[in-house]
Amino acid sequence: MTVANILTTALPKLTDRLNQKISNEYITVANKSRLTLSPRDWSKLQTPIHTTLIKRNQVSTKEVSGMAPFLVTIFCWLGSLIASLLNWRDHSKNEKKRRDGRLSLTGVTSQLISGVAIVTAIAVSVYFFTKVCYDVPIHDPQQFLLLIGGISFVFYLLQSAVLDLLGLKGWPLLLIIWIGSMAVITFIPQMLSPFYHNYVYDLTPIRFAYDLILNQMYITDASLTGSSMLNLLYIGIASIAVMYGSTLIKRHKENQIA
Repeated sequence: MTVANILTTALPKLTDRLNQKISNEYITVANKSRLTLSPRDWSKLQTPIHTTLIKRNQVSTKEVSGMAPFLVTIFCWLGSLIASLLNWRDHSKNEKKRRDGRLSLTGVTSQLISGVAIVTAIAVSVYFFTKVCYDVPIHDPQQFLLLIGGISFVFYLLQSAVLDLLGLKGWPLLLIIWIGSMAVITFIPQMLSPFYHNYVYDLTPIRFAYDLILNQMYITDASLTGSSMLNLLYIGIASIAVMYGSTLIKRHKENQIA
């Protein structure tokens, strides 16, 4: 948004300088050639370039100074992070089919179903605070809700997969990974360190989510399809596989002992 505001004033100044430079060259050539020009022709020589500035994607001053996509991404992450932990603890305490601290197939399925309800609540809450409380323009509310719900569900699946696989031992790992990923969306890629640019930027889910939210909020008729959505889809599918796979670990060891 800052760059756009700078360009809004810089581009007309650039055009004026080019006009002045080209006009001086044309007038010099005309004088040397002793051309007979009408006042209208002289006027055209003074402004050889005509430009029109068109704002393709209008950014409202109410969009939290360009920080809205960043804040929405963080809200999606925090909401799914807390929800995944509370939901996992609830399912673990009420797990009746297993006594080894892991969830059964039924428990994981219930975890997925309840996750859909949770991310729906997250999406509605984010929309309420974004649109109603802060009056941030939303071009397509329905598409925005679907996007926020989908992103939150992928975050929820990823964090639930870690908890199902590692238990509470995975909670500090989640915090380290997500907090370490924050730099990816707070700086442009060219400002990142070589480590972040080469090993974190192309891997962290929070970057894919941020790209989608950024386009959805600032670009009219932005599509939900693309590499970022595809990567999140792969992460979600892999997380579901890990969640169901975690139900086999203890059972596999017990069969070996037997």
